[in-house]
Amino acid sequence: MQTGNSTFFITERGPERSTMESRSVSKERFFIVIRGKSRKGFCRGCIGRVEAETAQGELMGLMYGCGSNNGTPKSGGLVRAEDTYPLSRHQAQLLLYISSPSRRLEVLCNPQLFSAICDLSPGDLVVMAHKRGHVPAVVKNLMQIGKKENREDLNMLGFEVEFVDSENNVLPSKLAPQPIFTAADIIQVVPSYAVPLGLQCRDIENGGSRRKVVMRINSMPSIGTSARPFMEHQSEQSVIRNQKLSTSPVPLEVGSLVEVVNNAGITVYGVIRWLGTPEGKVDTWAGIELDFEVKGCSDGVYKDRRYFTCKGNSALFVPITKCCPDSRFGHSSEVTETFKSTEVPPVPSYEELEEDAPPVPESKAVSLFVGKMKGIQGHINSCYLDATLFSLFSSSVTVDAICNKPADKEQPITCILKSIVNRLRRQGYVPAQSVMNFRKKLGCETFSKNEKDPEEFISVLFQKVLCIEPLLKLRSEGGTSQGAYTLQIFLEKEQMGQTPTVQKLLDTSCMSGDIKFETMPSCLIIQMPRCGNKYKMFSHILPSTELDITDLLYNCPRECFICGQTARFECLQCLPDCKLQPGRIKQYCSTCNTQVHSHRSRRSHSPRALVLPAGVAADVPVPRHTMQLFGVLCIQTSHYVSFVKYGPGSHSWLFFDSMADRHGDDQSGYNIPQVRACPELGDFLSRPEEELTRVSPALAPELVRRLLCDSYMFLYHSPEMSVSIPNNGGP
Repeated sequence: MQTGNSTFFITERGPERSTMESRSVSKERFFIVIRGKSRKGFCRGCIGRVEAETAQGELMGLMYGCGSNNGTPKSGGLVRAEDTYPLSRHQAQLLLYISSPSRRLEVLCNPQLFSAICDLSPGDLVVMAHKRGHVPAVVKNLMQIGKKENREDLNMLGFEVEFVDSENNVLPSKLAPQPIFTAADIIQVVPSYAVPLGLQCRDIENGGSRRKVVMRINSMPSIGTSARPFMEHQSEQSVIRNQKLSTSPVPLEVGSLVEVVNNAGITVYGVIRWLGTPEGKVDTWAGIELDFEVKGCSDGVYKDRRYFTCKGNSALFVPITKCCPDSRFGHSSEVTETFKSTEVPPVPSYEELEEDAPPVPESKAVSLFVGKMKGIQGHINSCYLDATLFSLFSSSVTVDAICNKPADKEQPITCILKSIVNRLRRQGYVPAQSVMNFRKKLGCETFSKNEKDPEEFISVLFQKVLCIEPLLKLRSEGGTSQGAYTLQIFLEKEQMGQTPTVQKLLDTSCMSGDIKFETMPSCLIIQMPRCGNKYKMFSHILPSTELDITDLLYNCPRECFICGQTARFECLQCLPDCKLQPGRIKQYCSTCNTQVHSHRSRRSHSPRALVLPAGVAADVPVPRHTMQLFGVLCIQTSHYVSFVKYGPGSHSWLFFDSMADRHGDDQSGYNIPQVRACPELGDFLSRPEEELTRVSPALAPELVRRLLCDSYMFLYHSPEMSVSIPNNGGP
């Protein structure tokens, strides 16, 4: 909602939709800057009009939206065409009225909703973000804001709306003191077929002027989810089938994902937490924990009695007949077929086969995975799990043992995971409903609705689902040994340089904590260091595509850092020594140990004797033990994504986001997962480490910058080894 001293002009409206819209003038080209920063003028979120285009693919144009008078252009300079997104004149005017550049980009990132907003007409029902919460409203007019004093000026566009209460009555204007709203204030466009029967717009006289308002037709009943209004062009047969379906019982149980529509046509979604007959009622009711808080709801209490517990304003109690299965997950019922325009995500048919699918080979990964509605569909804080499953199971053979063992009848969750993995490898896409069934079986209710960290899920996955012994056997100071599934980096920031690599972080952390690997791990999952409650200790971290853990293995021969002979001592204090290649583990033979520590700056060091296997020859070359990077989990504002290496080729990288886009709004839409090929990451990582340390992330390609700055967990494996040792203790 915008405020200010702009001049408002109401555009004339007629009965046709086209009269409301201000379409682009011939030859006018508008755009918004979506990334990067040009050499002059333009920045992210700025709106421009193309004046000329250079031979190098750069746009020269006028810049709007960077001051108090958004509609008056300035000289914008140059911007790369690939850093822009084209807009129609109408879209540019709508976005221009949004004062925050970052908010404009957020609106643009929901293309389905923005497209619906661009097509709004008087009388359309929307849901507005208001200080009183999410409020239904009817579009009254599209407003032009600003004076057009020069030919280049661009009028902004906003919406005049009238709010509707829960009974679909137009609220008094005093409750809406700021009637001009931006496109960013509209969080849902309610399609005409979703508006309940008995709700319609009429022209009425009000103070000598005519206006459209929402009115209730008293002869029509208030309709919930189980009886949806039919569309104008439906056949009589489909209407009869819909009436039949609306009265037939729907098999719902505790844990079912459902949706409920209120009298204003607004859909809410949630999970059934309780079924039964409340005191004072005779029919079966459902207690639903909603995905989002709704004013007036409870925390699981109905009429002074508690039936379940959840967050405040999240518990809704309704008759079971008001509930329908959550349509966002593509149920293959006649209801979904009849109402295809309810924007249910297209879910390809899938038939489970007896044989298991192998990891996707490099030659087929791009054609199978890359695109929208690919990978694993996210839903309700599932990104931590989606990114982890895709990284582990799409192409890597590291934990493929699950697909080589017969299903354990006592472990149905193992069968569910197996089905997810097979579907991902065969079809390249797993719908959210399949993953939700898996989340519900993980042993803790919070896995199905709360935000989690990947390390918590990984421990449950390997221990309880795959029944695998800890991936790591760590030997700490004093000779004690313990198992772990992930390795957290612990160190002081002062121990590292400005641009640490994963190799240096691992070496420094293990040396500082006196930790060694008792055996060569087949899979090593490393968590990056944290700084207090923050996720990032360093502004960016350079990935090490190959990890050498030879010097971190307990009871294993090691080479002298100086002469290459068999090492007998190691020194933690020498680790940061700038004269001895800082960051490298320093181990010495007896002779070199004496010489190095005779220097006055190292006389205070305390080198430790190494534990070596018996009978090691002094002049035999030590074999190196290395692991290969196959996945990276990244986090930004509590949202996890992943990068996956799908083959040995240097350019064989994929980027996966289970919630890359969204169809519809938070209440009635669904997430669109996306997998993108990322060969630019291979180009970047192929450069020498010395060169990478001098590269500014701000100048790197978008996805490369995201990996460098947002890395949370690095996944390494030894391709020749497999994780297949069962946990004798069981889950």
